[in-house]
Amino acid sequence: MIAAASAAVAEPTAPPTAVVQPDAEAAATRVRAAGEAAKSAEIAVAAQDEEPADPEASKWPRERAPMPYEIVRSLQFLQDQVARGNGPAIRVQSMLLRRYGPTFLGLKPETWEDPRNRRAAALFVLSGGPPSVLRGILARVTLAPEDRPLLEGALAYVENRSADAEKKLSVVDLTHVESGLAAQVNLAVAQLQQADKPAEALRRLSQVMLIAPGTLLEEAALRMGVLLAEQTGDQEAANRYARQYFDRFSASAYAGNFRARFAAVYAARPAGTEDAVIATIADATATIPRLEQLGIYLAVGRRALVAGNLTLANKAAAKALTYDEAGESERQRALLYEVASTLTERDFAEVKATLEAIDPDALHPADRELRNAAMDVLSEMRKPMVAGIVGAEAPQEAATLSPILARGAAILDAVRDDLKKAAP
Repeated sequence: MIAAASAAVAEPTAPPTAVVQPDAEAAATRVRAAGEAAKSAEIAVAAQDEEPADPEASKWPRERAPMPYEIVRSLQFLQDQVARGNGPAIRVQSMLLRRYGPTFLGLKPETWEDPRNRRAAALFVLSGGPPSVLRGILARVTLAPEDRPLLEGALAYVENRSADAEKKLSVVDLTHVESGLAAQVNLAVAQLQQADKPAEALRRLSQVMLIAPGTLLEEAALRMGVLLAEQTGDQEAANRYARQYFDRFSASAYAGNFRARFAAVYAARPAGTEDAVIATIADATATIPRLEQLGIYLAVGRRALVAGNLTLANKAAAKALTYDEAGESERQRALLYEVASTLTERDFAEVKATLEAIDPDALHPADRELRNAAMDVLSEMRKPMVAGIVGAEAPQEAATLSPILARGAAILDAVRDDLKKAAP
């Protein structure tokens, strides 16, 4: 028996023949059918265990329009695109604000019972949406006392009721609200406080920078922060904010506005700090394109010239002349500012030749006037200091008619109005 069993193991079973194949296929078919039947049975049992279907369920909407807080998220995305240099995003943002203003007005009052939607409405209006949105909510919705300051303060802000806006927005508890709203409210309050409470405004701006990094709100806070820090005498903070702005937002759609502010701040630094100013500008602008650096030095040179800081004007113009990227127009501007700041310190013939070589047609009209004023001053320098005055008969009049003072007055008159128009 053992031998027979061993033989059975040693010899493989013969493969099935064609005769038994149909039986195997039939068996497989029966197995599949049984599996499908079992699955159907399981589904049926599960359906019996569920709650009975609601006959009204078919009447419930399966889709809804976006909620206000969802719309505002799209708005914030567009704003951040603006901060990254996406110019068309500004137009899209404007379209969104126009489109959804009427939509917000048409929403049912119960929509605003959701606190997320109320906060979104405030943010929507603070971002440029129509104030009628907030007026409608305040008129149609019953709000708890603690919910009113945000909406009323935001409405007062966009209606330019500054005192009321500061009073209401300053008391809003921002501890547990969305970071975007907290940053927006802090920025609004800082703008309201910058004239009378610059130190408090700076504190608010630092909060914006902390809770909304990389956003258009931080970009705006840094732009304002440079001016306020300089105003309060904290030049170290102003330098830090300027570096942060250029490092993070040099491509912003508002970067041109910031460069103008930056030039105004640094051109107004006190006399005796000219070398430090030029070094600080170089450090702050190290990461931006060289053509933009060149534009800043030219702007600082021109503003310093008007402010009477001839040393800074000369150094800024000389720095601009070191840029190989400068085109003919930029080089002529730099030469003009350099010469105008050193009229009495250089050889008359050299100065005259340099001014005459500058093509007035290549200059901005205001710079053309500046060149003409410098030429007039140069001509006066060849005349006697005080015609008709002999000896010391009129020392005070001689001082008044000093060509140095006349030069400064002519230069200031030539460009002051233009710079006032360009001031941020």
